[in-house]
Amino acid sequence: MSERHNRYFDLSHFSLIAVSGEDAKAFLQNQITANLEKLDSHGWVLAAWCLPNGRIISNFILFHHCDRYLLVLPSMLKDKVIKRLGMFVLRSKVQINDADDDHALIGLQGMSIEDVLNDGNLVSGHKRLIRSDAIAIVNFNDRVPRVMLVMSMDELDSRMQRILMACAEGNRNGWSLLDIESGIPWITDSTSEKFLPQMLNLDLMHGLSFDKGCYPGQEVIARLHYKGEVKRRLYIGSGSGDVTPGPGDELENADDGHKIGALIDAEPAPEGGFRFLAVADVKLDAAAEPQIRGSDSRITDMRSLAGD
Repeated sequence: MSERHNRYFDLSHFSLIAVSGEDAKAFLQNQITANLEKLDSHGWVLAAWCLPNGRIISNFILFHHCDRYLLVLPSMLKDKVIKRLGMFVLRSKVQINDADDDHALIGLQGMSIEDVLNDGNLVSGHKRLIRSDAIAIVNFNDRVPRVMLVMSMDELDSRMQRILMACAEGNRNGWSLLDIESGIPWITDSTSEKFLPQMLNLDLMHGLSFDKGCYPGQEVIARLHYKGEVKRRLYIGSGSGDVTPGPGDELENADDGHKIGALIDAEPAPEGGFRFLAVADVKLDAAAEPQIRGSDSRITDMRSLAGD
């Protein structure tokens, strides 16, 4: 693959929240689903912040960089998370800041992106997360190498010319399609407060702890885990039709109209039709014919990502 077959993506539809201060680790440990004691061993995790009933308000890529915890999440939920999470700071020595003005998010994908990135100044603390003072590189470990660059504006200025010379421009839908193929589900304003963490397979991505102690929703989430009552899991699939469905669109059984799940995301596929992630019943009958409620689009293929 030539350098120009590498692609870069403007990820400005994601935002960055910085959580810092003397009590930042303890504060987040008591709020989110992931165990921060194990964060360094994973590099980064896809974690969530939940309501007391266990439903996810927002999920995010979480990692530690330069004495701060950084959360990458869809921009549409940034203000909601900052405002509501800030209500729990109380007397804790914690600052929760919108870091968008000071940072840029760029995605890269391609067989030779390592050549684009390698300038001798990066420190590899973990194969999933490479850092220097001005940049953090989140490695998704996809079959075709793919990374997210989280960097200062000064670092963006110094790297962008090299990126433009080595990579063709991709688009937002293309990056979302790569997330779908990687099984990375994103909660948006259409799906916020609707799903439990296990439904998005966060327990299979190091993003959900059952033994670290209390956090909002922990009691409900743990009870489902220990009683084996998770009734829905994450699926990936394909569909056909002139219109690509959207997050929150419901899935039903074509035979009886019974609701069996809902879409997390869907994007047009290069070969036609669309690819999607959905939350659906674990015990989906093999003879069931899933369809999108109220749509002419058809589901042509659908399989569980839970490995059940």
